[in-house]
Amino acid sequence: MKSVQQTLKKALEITSGCTEPAAIAYCASFAGKYLDEPVEEILLTIDQRTYKNAFAAGIPHAGDRKGTEWALVLGFVTASPEKRLSLFTQLTPELLTQADTLHDKKSITVTLKDMEGLLIDIQAKGATHSVHSVLKGGHTRVHHLSKNGVDIQLGDLIDRATDESYFTFSPDCFEVQNWPDMIESLYNDAEMQELVRQGIAYNMAAALHGQQYIPQLGNDAEHLVMGAIYSRMNGDPIPVMSCAGSGNKGLTSFIPVVTFSRNKQRGEEAEIKAVLVAVLLTTLITSRFGEVSSVCGAQYAAGAGIIGGILYLRDEMHLFEGAYNNFVSATSGGFCDGAKGSCSMRGSTAVSGALNAIQHAEAGFIVSARDGFLGQTFLETLDNLQKYNPLIARFELETIKILKDK
Repeated sequence: MKSVQQTLKKALEITSGCTEPAAIAYCASFAGKYLDEPVEEILLTIDQRTYKNAFAAGIPHAGDRKGTEWALVLGFVTASPEKRLSLFTQLTPELLTQADTLHDKKSITVTLKDMEGLLIDIQAKGATHSVHSVLKGGHTRVHHLSKNGVDIQLGDLIDRATDESYFTFSPDCFEVQNWPDMIESLYNDAEMQELVRQGIAYNMAAALHGQQYIPQLGNDAEHLVMGAIYSRMNGDPIPVMSCAGSGNKGLTSFIPVVTFSRNKQRGEEAEIKAVLVAVLLTTLITSRFGEVSSVCGAQYAAGAGIIGGILYLRDEMHLFEGAYNNFVSATSGGFCDGAKGSCSMRGSTAVSGALNAIQHAEAGFIVSARDGFLGQTFLETLDNLQKYNPLIARFELETIKILKDK
């Protein structure tokens, strides 16, 4: 099992645009790089959750070009897998013209696969050559890469897929009393500290950028999160630090914690440590529901990150389990209907719900662990919530059908 430091470093990655279109483009960029001749046919097999998330998402630097097929085409012509999830930053007018020509050929066949976890499987065929690239289990996890049936050696910048989940934690990581020591250890890792510092800079810049859509009211973190998410889903060319496979989770978990810290003038060390709490909790919950999930990650995972980060700054971590139960009592059942502009409202709900949950816990109101799916501990509540996963997953096909009928 990876160390917590290794796991959280993998959980933080800069991305340009919505994560799922970027992952599709990343997978396609291998085919574009290695095919070495005009492409005649592209076969895409993709899990239904990733397809759903990419369906209506804007793409940076791509104008009105949106969705799964455009992400694939743009990644193919970019042919820059070394840029990973930031490859849309390479788009130029010339590449957009190439993409338009390829898209007009109608040479892409898409097959949806009902399965757990992420799958992006692309076969690009020319007159004499073919390239096969597969991402599985995570947005940058290369499961297979070959040309004409011969494996292509992967470089140092490529994540190799293994049977082990990216986000794997031992049970003691879910125990509140262990978090302060974990945060100190994480903070003392210079690479981790710099990664979080960089993420704060990117995500707060995105928050300021988003005010053109949803103006901030005073020091209102809720509207900052809404604007940042909306601009990202709109395809604005703003880089963000994603968390646990999602830019929206990164924005939702970072911005309220940083805003609270700065309003209270807590200083950089406390701010970084509080964001580390938010990242830890967001990733812990993602480890139970998956990087690409049927539930809303901004609510389920990042909302808990907000609670943990702010309680850390208030020296009230002992209230976390009660505050979390307050929060999840109000927000559970929020299924994911794809990545799009209205995710800004999901982020808004996560922020307001987290702040209300804290306020009620501080006032002495904590819902009973005997109620519904709630547990006596954070881990027990997650165990119970996870049991609903197969049921909520049934919503996926209906959501895709609704989207296609629009």
